[in-house]
Amino acid sequence: MALDPLSILSALAVILIGSLVGGRLASKLNIPRVTGYLILGLLAGPSFAKLTGLPTAITPQALNELQILTDVALVLILVTIGGQFRTENLRRWHKRILYFSLAEVGLTFLLVALTTFIANQFIVQYQISSLGLWKTSVGFATFLGIIAIATAPAATMMVVREYEAEGPTTNAILTLVGLNNFLSIIIFGIALHFMLHPGAAITSLLYKLCGPLILGAAIGFIVSVWAQRLELTSEYKIITLGGVVACAAISHMAGLDPLLSGLAMGVILANSSPRWHLMQAALREVDYPLYVVFFVIAGANLHIETLSHIGIIGVAYVIARIAGKTIGSYFGARIGEFDRQTGYYVGLSLLAQAGVAIGLARTLSNDWGGGGKMIETVVLGSVIIFELIGPLAVRYGLVKAGEVPILSLLQKKAQNNAFEGLHSVVHHFRSSLGLPVGHRLDDPGDILVKHIMRRNVETIQNDTKFNELLRLIAHSRYDRFPVVDETNRFVGMIDYTEIRNLLFEPSLAQLVVASDLAAPALHAVAPEETLREAMKTLKKHQNISYFPVLDPEDPDHLLGILSQNDILAAFRRNEIT
Repeated sequence: MALDPLSILSALAVILIGSLVGGRLASKLNIPRVTGYLILGLLAGPSFAKLTGLPTAITPQALNELQILTDVALVLILVTIGGQFRTENLRRWHKRILYFSLAEVGLTFLLVALTTFIANQFIVQYQISSLGLWKTSVGFATFLGIIAIATAPAATMMVVREYEAEGPTTNAILTLVGLNNFLSIIIFGIALHFMLHPGAAITSLLYKLCGPLILGAAIGFIVSVWAQRLELTSEYKIITLGGVVACAAISHMAGLDPLLSGLAMGVILANSSPRWHLMQAALREVDYPLYVVFFVIAGANLHIETLSHIGIIGVAYVIARIAGKTIGSYFGARIGEFDRQTGYYVGLSLLAQAGVAIGLARTLSNDWGGGGKMIETVVLGSVIIFELIGPLAVRYGLVKAGEVPILSLLQKKAQNNAFEGLHSVVHHFRSSLGLPVGHRLDDPGDILVKHIMRRNVETIQNDTKFNELLRLIAHSRYDRFPVVDETNRFVGMIDYTEIRNLLFEPSLAQLVVASDLAAPALHAVAPEETLREAMKTLKKHQNISYFPVLDPEDPDHLLGILSQNDILAAFRRNEIT
């Protein structure tokens, strides 16, 4: 079919303009904007048009031609996820994050495999004639169990970004998303080779598994070296996007998995480039429209009709995967010695599933005929469910974990209506003409500290020895650290300068524990204080980046941490300095 530029341009117009409406409506309903983008794509796509008989806003041809943008966006997202695998993060967690991941992955695989095996063996009894019922059921169980491990990195990361989530649970979630997809792709490749192509040379398996890692690592290293010669923010955007596109293009040309290549590229960039943080900041200024296109197209590619075809196996898959992720994360947090609330809420944040699962199912459909097509139908139907509930579950988990500032949630309910928007435009025009506009009624100085503070805080136990304390702070972004006792009561704050001074007294360092360095919080803030009052404290102590938030009725109870950046961001958001 000849290329139709008009259908592609029309599709892009629908995607970009429609996403504003979909995102805004989602925000008013207090749900993630990602969900609004997905629903917009679903309503504008060919599947919905086929069911309702309405015209197709985004045609199949346009979807096919725009697939290149979604490939680039997905690789870019995997590069960002790979950036979570920084050595300082891994050292801070030691093997605990690996134990967490293996428990969650293992239980998800076991529950899905066992449930789908029973569903097919004793209820559906679908079989491939050349294999028989038993081997067919084993094949279904194995591959569905592996695919169930995968988590949608895009939806998870976008919810984290929209709600400005930050903290140990958020870091753990993003790292687990990367591990989930890495393990799912690797194990799938091994199972595909030995179960469906046992006679194939082992070199082909090694090429498919190791090739993407080598390619991504090579591109990441080249970009790291090249970035050292750059100075402008615009150049960081160009080199990073160029590396991502090159990674996607070469992966496709070489028959390699672009997601594994992107993940490897992100790992190498984050650990080898001193300017990784600058590249990340530069990308955040331009990547959002690309992600919006990705999610709308993902919604348009969903096949609503498959929901009626997933049958008992599909229902079993959905229920077992939800149980595996949530229960597996709970036990994984306990085995990895993470705090209890991390175990409760991480599992909910790993439910989203889309591109990786669809890609694996499509590969299986091409390689396994009838069995693969049955699994593809189950996965495509379940993806509709997980893509719609996944972002909601991520939001719920992050909010419950205390890593989303309340202000980020309140703003979703405080948008201007059409009349207020027109009013603002008229006043701005009057100001441009030199006419008085009047005064603003919305003053961010009236926002309370409790609405922007971070509630889930990394703390240090009072009996932590000095060498262990050094290890903890070496991998932290903060310069002040709250200390608590064995009953989780607040002891005080350790300033980095105190630690630095002690480095020159090695004989004393062996005798010191965290409580010896903790000073009383003389400049703490209360949750009911306004930002106007907090700004006064900030101006008096400009050398302090983080202020503890204490309960006025119980000064030993640490409620959270308030940072200078969060205060300034609240003022910038409202265009008042």
